[in-house]
Amino acid sequence: MIPDLPQPVAIAPHRIHPLTKPGYVLLQVAELDTQLEFYQRVLGFQVKGRHQADIRLGSLGQDLVRLTQLPGGRRYRAVTGLYHFAVLFPNRRELARAIARLLEHHWPNAPTDHVMTKTSYLEDPEGNTIELDCESPEDGIFSVDAQGN
Repeated sequence: MIPDLPQPVAIAPHRIHPLTKPGYVLLQVAELDTQLEFYQRVLGFQVKGRHQADIRLGSLGQDLVRLTQLPGGRRYRAVTGLYHFAVLFPNRRELARAIARLLEHHWPNAPTDHVMTKTSYLEDPEGNTIELDCESPEDGIFSVDAQGN
């Protein structure tokens, strides 16, 4: 007799709805103006709203990042906190445009090919790591012949 195995996550009854999307990332920053300039000029985000020391940035109708100034705030490395956040681009062309903007501003970044995704990693002026990403499943397609080769 074969024991009952747990259902795969893809068909589990309590899975997250497939149209669920994450919200924006909230970053508490020490230098709001410096961060705002970076996210607008280098990454191309648009200001979606501003209230005193709180700015919402994004693209099209989507808020992606919310910057809140924390006077005297500082970043501590090697402690629990945000490892990085990712921005998903709709296609390679838009990712390439973002990387071109980084290069135009001589902003250090590390383009990476993960086969199923194309990515570039960088840090904002306060050291928050950002992953710029687009899916490229067509690169992961391979054929298998009748012998499994």
